[in-house]
Amino acid sequence: MKHRFIIISLTSCSGCISSLISLDIFPQFLERTKIIYFPFISDTKNIEECDICLVEGCISEENQIPILRKIRKHAKKIYALGTCACFGGILSLSEVKLPKPISSYIEIDGIIPGCPPPTKLFGNCLIRLVENKEIELSKKNMCGGCPVRGNMKINSNIDIWKIAPNPEEIKIDEENSECFLENGVLCLGPITRDGCEHKCIKMGLPCEGCIGPVSKDFTSNIVNYLSLINLSQELKNYSGIFYRFSKPKL
Repeated sequence: MKHRFIIISLTSCSGCISSLISLDIFPQFLERTKIIYFPFISDTKNIEECDICLVEGCISEENQIPILRKIRKHAKKIYALGTCACFGGILSLSEVKLPKPISSYIEIDGIIPGCPPPTKLFGNCLIRLVENKEIELSKKNMCGGCPVRGNMKINSNIDIWKIAPNPEEIKIDEENSECFLENGVLCLGPITRDGCEHKCIKMGLPCEGCIGPVSKDFTSNIVNYLSLINLSQELKNYSGIFYRFSKPKL
């Protein structure tokens, strides 16, 4: 019997949904499931009983909470899809809104992190859900398999004064490249879950942490990590480091 799916968006850019539809396995996913509610491709308005629900986006408005709780009552399992649903997302940079992950209001059964979720990770998660298996996420951080790790060792003598390299400095050669941290560039790889295949790093950009931490709270991990290095005064005053994808749990 095919699993009945609900796929819904709250406050988001719809990037996770776009990534879902763009997956090579999406046609196969449609064939092996029964989509009973998915506003992006269906006009169905009624939320009925389902086996699995994927929720994209964070909670940023009070009127979204009853909708989320209604879905929880109708779904056997609910998974947070993307960084916004998992942790609060990029809206956490707002000084006006207070975005929260869906787990702040309902119990969830797992997450598919990323902004948007990386193709391979996303596809594997969908296949496991269709096959009635639990989602498996890496328990390692980004540094373990980083192509520019070199012989870098984290210590308190590291001086960090910028959040991105200058364009002319971007040159990734896995045999000769140095860790971003060695060049004074902030990289959140040490506290970020592995699983994105280092796509940003291979493009010459440091990790910003969109996959989220391996464990515990997002912001507390960042605070503990930054206490190990020497940030320039300018970066210490830049709240975007702390709240890029999540705000502290209250």
